[in-house]
Amino acid sequence: MTDGSHHHSGAPKTADNLTVAASSASVKNDATSPQATAPGKRWPDGTNGWGASVIFGIAQALLGAIGLFMSFVITVEKFHLATDPNFVPSCTIDSILQCTSVMESPQASAFGFPNPIIGLVGFPVVITLGVLLAAGVRLPRWIWWGQAIGLLFAVGFVHWLAFNAIYVIIALCPYCMVVWAVTMPLFVMTIVHMVRDRARAKGQYYGGNHFLPVLVVLAWYIAVFLLIWLQFYA
Repeated sequence: MTDGSHHHSGAPKTADNLTVAASSASVKNDATSPQATAPGKRWPDGTNGWGASVIFGIAQALLGAIGLFMSFVITVEKFHLATDPNFVPSCTIDSILQCTSVMESPQASAFGFPNPIIGLVGFPVVITLGVLLAAGVRLPRWIWWGQAIGLLFAVGFVHWLAFNAIYVIIALCPYCMVVWAVTMPLFVMTIVHMVRDRARAKGQYYGGNHFLPVLVVLAWYIAVFLLIWLQFYA
């Protein structure tokens, strides 16, 4: 009777031991997963796979808003300049910061209509997507690719405009330069985020330097500044 009771009580203990062992193995496997072992886990729970952090969304919306505002101002002043030959744009300051020369150049209507209209169409899209991302919305991959391709075109167009302003027109439009300044970081942050989030979606931790994209944008700013300084002030 005593032996039987000992045998009967031993079975649950064995089952419990097996359960504890299985749980320990599960915890061990979870602890060795790429995301769990990642130092400082850079992907908080609030980050959506092909979404973005709140900071990313806000930054994109703000940069887009600056670009939209400048595009609107340029469009209004270009309209006034076209209808009033005596109108002087507010960004015409001296012989170098000379919006009048830039706005009246053929390059200012590269596609047969005023260039800032492109900004009036494109930047609202950037702002809208930024607000959605800040709200935690997960965007389909084709939207991310669409934004990346659109910004790639914008960056290429900005470089073409910058070259013409510095070396062909030989005058600078401060409002246009603000648009240049917001386009480059929008492109860099989009590409970097897509690469990192794609790696995360595959379960591969990406521990790259988060300051590197900032350094790339700063290096671009410095390069453009040096070209302007060498052309106009050296």
